[in-house]
Amino acid sequence: MPQIRRLRLGSVIAALLLAGPLPPARAQAPLTQASPPRAILAEAEAIAPGGIDDLKTVTLGGVRQWIHVRGNDQANPVLLLLHGGPGSPLMGKSWIFQRSWEDYFTVVEWDQRGAGKSFLPAGQQQPTLEQITRDTEQLIDWLRATYHKKKIFLMAHSFGSVIGVRVAQHRPDALYAYIGVGQVVNARANEAIGYQETLAKARETGNQAAIRALQSIAPYPGTEVTPHFLAKVAIERNWDVALGGMRYGRTTDPEAAFWSLSPDYTPQDVRAAVLGERLLPIALAAQVMAVDFDRITAFKCPVFLFAGASDRTTPVVLARNFLAHVRAPMKAFFEIPRASHDVMLDAQGVMLVDLVTEIRPLAKSHGGN
Repeated sequence: MPQIRRLRLGSVIAALLLAGPLPPARAQAPLTQASPPRAILAEAEAIAPGGIDDLKTVTLGGVRQWIHVRGNDQANPVLLLLHGGPGSPLMGKSWIFQRSWEDYFTVVEWDQRGAGKSFLPAGQQQPTLEQITRDTEQLIDWLRATYHKKKIFLMAHSFGSVIGVRVAQHRPDALYAYIGVGQVVNARANEAIGYQETLAKARETGNQAAIRALQSIAPYPGTEVTPHFLAKVAIERNWDVALGGMRYGRTTDPEAAFWSLSPDYTPQDVRAAVLGERLLPIALAAQVMAVDFDRITAFKCPVFLFAGASDRTTPVVLARNFLAHVRAPMKAFFEIPRASHDVMLDAQGVMLVDLVTEIRPLAKSHGGN
């Protein structure tokens, strides 16, 4: 499983489920030192007059889902981000890295069905990869029509890259380029190699607790997707995080804390995001573990892959080899030093430079909008 950060098996208390999202916190004037952090952040990242700042729901596949469209210049190309997980939304963390990107792109954050603000009650949490792919294609066409764009850029992180490759294969006509970050290629190989790299890191650092815990789940990942398998994934991911494979040089990944400061999220949204991150990996585990893009040999749109050099969640070697063996109108591999799985958090400026200098010009080469 590409980006499962914490998997807690067991009952989920129904009383925590949402009846519906509340409006997000917004900046209030005048701000003071006593103002809520969400309001201060909202003011700090405010879009300039004439830009785009649309937080709204769209109906995709018959389900209302939340998007946030932000950009300082409406003439800029659209960049749609597909978050990982399953169920780990980027919208609630976008305040960390995205503001400078909005000077060059109209950036679209989307909480996929069942995730974050788009959380669904437990009885409805049965999405499929095919369904999320259709949602994505519908959203792309909605964005093109609404913001008057011929094509858009599609960026997909971790689990999102499973959807991203499928969309790039099926709808290259709608994309200036596909941009994979922490690209998933073969889920079983991903788990096997990532496990070996995490165990090697534990040995390198002499972390005996990590070594014992990781050895206790061998052979990994195994052949069947069962509750026991999901428990093993949780152990591997916990040590992946603790040994810096998720965030470079860090031993924790406090997603809920980041979400709690987001101007886009209410406390209810944060609780929803936590629940979605528990439920969606269970619902999608078998489908994700069957992912195998090894047989893909060509794309009809440009393809760019970003990888943190220290990423053990989606091992760099798999993404590099995948891109080396596919044909595309244009392709490039960006391996980012001092970065792990969450490249956009670890190296946001480095990524932006590459996006602006190497990838964004494709929109102009196709005639602008």
